[in-house]
This record gives sequence, C-alpha cells and structure tokens, in this order.
Amino acid sequence: MRILMPLLVLAILVSCKTVERAGENPRAIRSTGTLTGEVPNMLRGTIKQHVAMMGYESTFSDTYKPMLAAGYGLVVGLNGTGSNEMPPQVRAHMIADLARRGLGESTRGWGNLSPAQLLDSKDTAVVIVEAVIPQAATGRKPSRGNLHPDHPSLSGTRFDLHVFAEPSSATTSLEGGFLIPTFLRLGQLTTGKSQAREVATASGNLFINPFAEPGAIGKDSVRRNAGRILEGGEVLHNIPMRLVLVDPSHTRAAMIQTAINRVFPEEFGQDGPTAHGMSDEQIEIRVPPSWKDDVPTFMNLMTHITMRLQNPESTALKIKRLLLQDPSPKNADAAMWRWRAIGDRALPITRQLYDYSDELPRLAALRSGGGLSDPMSVPFLIEMATSDIALGSRLDAIDMLKEMPSDFRIEMGLRPLLDSNDLEIRLRTAETLAKREDPIIKQYTVNHKFDLLLVPSKHNMIYVTQTGWPQIILTGNIEIEQPLMLSTWNNNLLIKDTPENTKTIDVRYRDEDHQRTVLETVSTDLPTFTMFLAHQPTPEEPAPGLDLSYSRTLGALHALWSQEYLNADFKVEQDRLLAAIQRLASETSYTPRPDFGEEEEVISEDEGTRFMPSAPPVVAEEQDTAP
Repeated sequence: MRILMPLLVLAILVSCKTVERAGENPRAIRSTGTLTGEVPNMLRGTIKQHVAMMGYESTFSDTYKPMLAAGYGLVVGLNGTGSNEMPPQVRAHMIADLARRGLGESTRGWGNLSPAQLLDSKDTAVVIVEAVIPQAATGRKPSRGNLHPDHPSLSGTRFDLHVFAEPSSATTSLEGGFLIPTFLRLGQLTTGKSQAREVATASGNLFINPFAEPGAIGKDSVRRNAGRILEGGEVLHNIPMRLVLVDPSHTRAAMIQTAINRVFPEEFGQDGPTAHGMSDEQIEIRVPPSWKDDVPTFMNLMTHITMRLQNPESTALKIKRLLLQDPSPKNADAAMWRWRAIGDRALPITRQLYDYSDELPRLAALRSGGGLSDPMSVPFLIEMATSDIALGSRLDAIDMLKEMPSDFRIEMGLRPLLDSNDLEIRLRTAETLAKREDPIIKQYTVNHKFDLLLVPSKHNMIYVTQTGWPQIILTGNIEIEQPLMLSTWNNNLLIKDTPENTKTIDVRYRDEDHQRTVLETVSTDLPTFTMFLAHQPTPEEPAPGLDLSYSRTLGALHALWSQEYLNADFKVEQDRLLAAIQRLASETSYTPRPDFGEEEEVISEDEGTRFMPSAPPVVAEEQDTAP
C-alpha cells in the first residue's frame, strides 16, 4: 500500500500536464480620451453631459471635425494645355485605375483608346482632387422600384471639390476641362495596395478663377492649373458616427439611445434607428434623411436632448431660470439648443422672453422660437433683423425667417432690407426671399449651368458664388455702359456699339474649341446679356446664345466690369473650401481604424467676410479692332 500511494500521486501529476489551462480573461479595449464629464449647470441632465463624439480614431473629444478626402483623377477636354508628365508610381496607378473601368476594352466601347494613350495626350492632365466631406454624411442608396438612378432621393451627401494639376506635371491650364469619375479616399494620398476604401466619387466641369482670361496663359498672374467643381462630389457609403460614454454603463447607454430615438424617430428611407447602442460605451448614430443637408444643426440638437423628460414644461422653466441667473453667451447658446431639443412644449416658456429687456435671454428665446417655426416669433424676428444691433444677430434672424411657414409678414418685413447699406444684409435677405419664392425676386436656371437671381435694390451689384450650386445675383438696374468697344480673350470676344440703336450691342465670339464664329446683336440689359452668354440654342429654345460655361460667363462679366462698362460693384464669394482643406491638412493626420475602414471630421466656417478681393477696375484703352 505504501508503494501504491506514491505511484498514484505520480500518475495524477502526469495526467494534469495534458490539461489545457484557461488563460486570463481578455479585457475590453476602451477608447482613450481626456473628458471628465464635468459640465456647466445649464448642460446637466443632457446627453452632452455623458458623451463625446468619435470619428475613426480611438481618441474622442467634445467637438467634431470634417474628413479630408483625396484621390488622383484625370481631366479631359483640354486644348493642348495638359501634360503627360507624372511620377512613375502615379502613372502606374492611373493606368491600372483606367483599365479597371474598361478603358481599352472594345466590349465597353472604349477599345480604340488605351489608358497609356490617354495619359500621353496633351489634351488630358492627371490631377489631385481634394474635398472636405461632412461628418456623418449619407451615402448613395441603391435604385429601387421604378425610381431613376439619378432621382434626388437616392443621392448621397454632395460637396464641392478642389482640383489641381499633379505638381510635377507641366500642365498650364485646366480651363474647359472635365474631370472623369474619380474615387476619393480618406487619409493620406497614396497609390497601390496601401489605399483606403473609396468613400466618395467626384466628377464634373471645372470652374477656374473667374478673373482668368482665356488664352492669356503666362500673360497674367492668375493660376489656371487649379479650379473647383461645385457640388461635384457625392458620398458613396454612410459615414458612421459614434457617441462615446465618458463613464461606460449599459443602463445609461440605453437611456441615451431611447432619448435620441424619441426626438428623432426612424424616417422613411432610413436604414435603421437614429441611435443604436453597440456596447456599454458606444452608440452609433445615423443622420435622418430630413437632416442630411444640415448635419451640424442635427448634432447640436441631439447632444442637447434632455435624457429624462417626464415634464418638458418644468424642464423648460428650469432652463429659463438658469439663463436669467447667469445670462452669459455660452449659457444663452446652450439654453437655445435645449429649448429647441424639447420642441413645441417649450414655447409657452420661451414666448415669455421674446420682449425681455436683457438682450442675451431675448435672443436665445427668439432663436429657439425661430428654429421651432413659432409664428408668434415672426414680428420679433423681423424687428431683430431690422434693428441696429450686432450684425451676427441680424443675420441669424434673417436665416430663421427663411424656414418659417408661409407668412406674408415676413416678405413685407424683409423687402426694405434689400436697400440696406450693409452688403451682407442685402445678400442674406435676397437669398431668404428667393428661398421663400417671393415674387419680387426673379429666378432663372440658365441651361442647367447656374441660377440667375434678379433682385430689386437701389444698390447695383454683381455677386457670384464659388460654393454649392452656382449662382449669379444681380441687384439693382444694371446696364452695359455706352459708348462701348471691348476686345478680350485674345480678340476672341469682341463687343461694340451698334450704329442703329443705343440700347443694343454687337457681339462677335470666336469659339476655338468648336471652330465656329458667332455674330449676334444683344440688348444692353445685363440680365439679358448674361443669359445670352450662357444659353445654348436648340430647336426647342432657338434664342441666340454663346453657350459659355459658368466660369467663362463670369469672365466676360468681369471683363466688362474691369473696363468700367458696368455701373455696379463686382463681388465674388470667398474661397472657403481651399482654406478649410489647408487647415485640415495642417492640423490632422488620419490613421484608418480596422473596424471602420474610414475616417471622420468637419470644419467650422471661416470668420470674417464672405467675399474674395478683386482687382480694381481700369479704364479701357481705345481699340482699333472691330467685329
């Protein structure tokens, strides 16, 4: 027995060596951040108290930024101003990309041209395309039912593009070019297998500097190898956005999810609830379709939702008391968003402050009432827009009146502002009245190239946009001054008086791209002349026209203005897109997360003027050339 016991112990020990031991329990990986959850009294009880926003990196913060996307593309249709020079890796990338799309395959109709031949042409140029994509952007939806693939309800979030020639190329001008469909990716601009997944597509006609004179390459300081495509980008996939709980909790995550879905229920066409809890730490957010074009407002409303809202009126009253105790700018802004998040049941409280003596509580209440389309706020907002107060408050009032339901008081109250001495007030009022379809504003869409807005005013002005859908706004009664003799664009555009009628002018335009010459007699009325510049004659609309692009139409108007043939100011919208791209490129770097595959960011609007400086007009020299 004494011998058997040691043998039994030895057998047990040997057998234990074959048993696999359990490893340590894996620990959950948390996102890293520096937020403490401490917020001012005004924000206590809101979603903002408990969460931060996260894009595609493992860090998070209390603010969000847009994403910077980029890609290599090809511009075609250049008149010998392109280049075949590019780094070898870029050329290999472009050949592979074009071949993948079927270039060189006869089965797709492009068999007579290989990718290499296209890249070698001086009528093409390899470019870099950059864009700022809004955070939480909506992707393109697949076609369903009998809807056409181009139906607006299927499109993803659209955005402007900045396009410039590949730096090592000898491209001299992108004028008149067309960017063929190009994929944009998040993060650093790379080639080969290291590229991130495509998140957007980009294409369209280029719009270069409106002050550039066609054919004057090297004769002025205007940069022609860069331009933009207005609304030329479209998001392909939904860009996810997540809320991260500062203190992870399944109970609190469920409460936040319920609160968000209570205020923003799932809409038709939405591919899931607005808020979806993924864990005790993260909640995924989908932007409802009705908020697709105003994501910043949606984000502010969502983060200012009151989590426990058994008695909305009581909560609205508490917000009012906190604001009156400390009427600081931050508290006023937070109170406005909290009231708007509560909704119509906050109106009985905010209406009490519409005529309050202290400016900040009054403005907070009016901004909230305007955001909730309260008809009782209309006279107060009109007074706010027309009073001698801070410019920002006046512009806010005009913007809020833009979205109000039909109310004749708004149009009658804002029309006098079209004669305001402040340029920004005039423009914002014109845009608001145009959106409300006030008959005093005449609106025309010229050949699907741009919108022409005619605004009555005592101030004569030409204003052109460089963001969103192209617009030319003409205010006042602008006529082309006579006597007139103008030669520009290397004598391709000639304009002079007609001998018979002082209210008409002769125009000769030589179109080098299509080898044709147009001779027409046109009215000196600037709206008529502007439509003539861009109109393309067709059997259905045989009116005369030069079929110029938006960019060249602006160039012709600027040529007339610079030679003092237009009795008006000429203003161009500031290029905020390029400023935003430069800021993002210098401030951020992107490292795609494996579980997202993409990245997330947004920009804040530049402060200051919305206008781009233009050269002062010069007196026209006498011309000997006549049409």
